[in-house]
Amino acid sequence: MEIGAIKAQSEAAYGQWAAQWREHAKIHSKFSMKKWDELENSGIGKAILLVGNGWSLEKEIETIKKYKDQVDIICCDKSLGHLIKNGIKPTYCLVADANVNYEKYMQPYENDLDQTTMFVNVCANPKWTHNGNWKEMFFFINKDALNSEVEFQKLSGCENIVVAGTNVSNAMMIVLTQCDNIVGARNFMSYDKYLLIGYDYSWSAEGNYYAFDKTGGGKINYMRHIYLQNLRGDLCFTSNNLMFSAQWLDKYIGTYNLPVVQCSEDSIFLTRYKGVLADQMQYSFKRSDVDFVKESLKKLKEINKERSRLTLQLRAVASSHHNAMLMSVS
Repeated sequence: MEIGAIKAQSEAAYGQWAAQWREHAKIHSKFSMKKWDELENSGIGKAILLVGNGWSLEKEIETIKKYKDQVDIICCDKSLGHLIKNGIKPTYCLVADANVNYEKYMQPYENDLDQTTMFVNVCANPKWTHNGNWKEMFFFINKDALNSEVEFQKLSGCENIVVAGTNVSNAMMIVLTQCDNIVGARNFMSYDKYLLIGYDYSWSAEGNYYAFDKTGGGKINYMRHIYLQNLRGDLCFTSNNLMFSAQWLDKYIGTYNLPVVQCSEDSIFLTRYKGVLADQMQYSFKRSDVDFVKESLKKLKEINKERSRLTLQLRAVASSHHNAMLMSVS
């Protein structure tokens, strides 16, 4: 993935939307900017299903309904309604776009969000934050190639910062894992597995452009930039933007060696691991380790703090003895 291509995309987006982003960040500055530290390591022993808006979501909706209580689920703004209409209340929903349609994608379901925590970009459409009975909200800011996070942190007061992705589906992976070149392979929420459905980055000749949406407003035709085969070997199509996003996520997952499982052969995106969705959603292993890990990390933090304190004291003692020695000789 070329750094120049990533920067060019950041510059184009900033040039087009910066004024609107600033307005939204100012509006959201009036909200409580809660830090999301409490979520760290909360996924140990579990799988989480990441729900994109590709056709494979529609094909697997009955499977998700059957096993919904055995995993955590995160969806993007446009897949939220598909889940709720099928009796599935996601654990999390991520909203990032400044113009994502509230009336279409949220308003019909705004009274069914009591079990769903929203991760929301400070620059996102404020209608999503001013409405709905969300269980909880965590704001975040994107760190990009332009360092625009400095500007939006100052405007909003938000301290939750993650690297910028290329689309909302990729942002879900980023918020859950929070890896970057500084902290490395962090895997912030520490789920044992990250399961992908609806991460097709393509559409097949006989399929829909989006889940439950045949044409995607005509995109099924005019976004047909590239002809290729999906993981099943069927003819499919993709756009330049979707291909760019698939390559970006592949690089992110590979760089940080994340435990991501592709659960659909309707995708062009092959991770290191693949599996059958029904089997993967039944995963669980030693959930009790969550408490042990959190308590152990708390103790280590206290030990390191005490170690730092004692180190400073030892240095002070050594320095005082050295100074005393110097004063006693000529």
